[in-house]
Amino acid sequence: MKQDTTQTTSFELVYNRTATLPVEIEVNTYPTEPITEDNFQKTLLRRTYDLMETLENKQQKTADNIQKSQEKQKKRHDNQLPDKPVEFKIGDKVLLYHTKAEKQ
Repeated sequence: MKQDTTQTTSFELVYNRTATLPVEIEVNTYPTEPITEDNFQKTLLRRTYDLMETLENKQQKTADNIQKSQEKQKKRHDNQLPDKPVEFKIGDKVLLYHTKAEKQ
């Protein structure tokens, strides 16, 4: 399930691919290429370079998505604040609240 902030799954960010279910291995829906002794090194290098390129791009895109989401959350929060600050006058009654006393 994709997260709203990152627009991707945690598995994709860590492993740079979509998760494969065990049933997909049995049914062989995941695109695979037969690996022989001759093309093992070549396939391994190609896969490594592909992972390095796409992972860097995916991480940058995720960072941009997080930045956009944080800006959107800040804007929503700022819209809920009153336009002008509350001004207190001498003699006004206010609630004095000690958060440290509550935590102990």
